[in-house]
Amino acid sequence: MAVLGAPVIRVIDCGQYFMALEGCHRIAAAHALEIEPKWIIYGPTDEIGITEFDWFEPHNWAGTSYPASDVAFELNSLAACTYVF
Repeated sequence: MAVLGAPVIRVIDCGQYFMALEGCHRIAAAHALEIEPKWIIYGPTDEIGITEFDWFEPHNWAGTSYPASDVAFELNSLAACTYVF
């Protein structure tokens, strides 16, 4: 990361907090190296294409794109996949 630069981290704005869709370990590494990540912030109504995430298959989503608020709710209910900061 020190060589390649700041990571890109995708998050959902949940109002009181941001929920990382992936890359929690990159957030901690960037912080340790004093590098500000490049944030991609989804609002509640923004559509998220979920097929690119490693958590797509195990959860049997019915479609391939969902509003960010639905994704946050689903991931939060699963607990094992959420990274909240």
